[in-house]
Amino acid sequence: MKTNILLALSEKSFSYLWIGEVFPQLAINLLNFLLILIVFEQTQSNTAVSGIVISFTIPAILFGSLAGVYVDRWSKKKVLVITNLIRAALLIILASSVDNIVVIYCISFAVAIFTQFFIPAETPMVPLVVKEKNLLSANALFGMGIYGSIVVAYMLSGPILIFFKPVNTLLLLAAFLVLGAIFILFIKPKASVSAHDARPKKPLNIIRDIKETLSFMSQTSSVSSSLFALALAQILILIIVTIAPGYAQQILKIKML
Repeated sequence: MKTNILLALSEKSFSYLWIGEVFPQLAINLLNFLLILIVFEQTQSNTAVSGIVISFTIPAILFGSLAGVYVDRWSKKKVLVITNLIRAALLIILASSVDNIVVIYCISFAVAIFTQFFIPAETPMVPLVVKEKNLLSANALFGMGIYGSIVVAYMLSGPILIFFKPVNTLLLLAAFLVLGAIFILFIKPKASVSAHDARPKKPLNIIRDIKETLSFMSQTSSVSSSLFALALAQILILIIVTIAPGYAQQILKIKML
């Protein structure tokens, strides 16, 4: 049976969620690559570039599991709105200090921390806003939004930075995040979900919850192998991204900005 991939967009709440996902994902992926270009332009150092890469990858290791434990007990909609607004505020602050390498590192690290709370809140929202018959379409569109934003962001980062310059680019990305928060505010989860959220949850035990997650991952080969492949792909991408600015300028003689 064929499924219309756009079918889920007929549901308003999912349309708002999808738009509220695409703009923030595009903003953060653009930000990561833009900061790499800005840092290299200011330092001409691949080591400094590796520092900015570390600043937005280490939080995933340190806070990824911890964030998931908390987000599972919070309102997903509120988490999405608040994290978008906080990240927008951080980019506005960065726009006023874009020539300060230390500030760039600190803001990049802080944005990445709040992104760890955004990520586990967005995907679980999908079944909360679409009918079961449209779930396949919704998941497909959501996946396209996530990975499509990565491709589009890396393609547009250079031209956008050249055209708008660093300060205006950061303000544009902040506007993307605010726009994402606005669309998420329009989401209306299903009534059954609201009732479910009102039920008392198990007392928070971070160590127990993390152990249960790690145990599930280690005992489920399909999950552990998928995570390994994803981690390996991310590592290879980050290695390429780290050396790309230096290679482009010093070997290919391409003017960066």
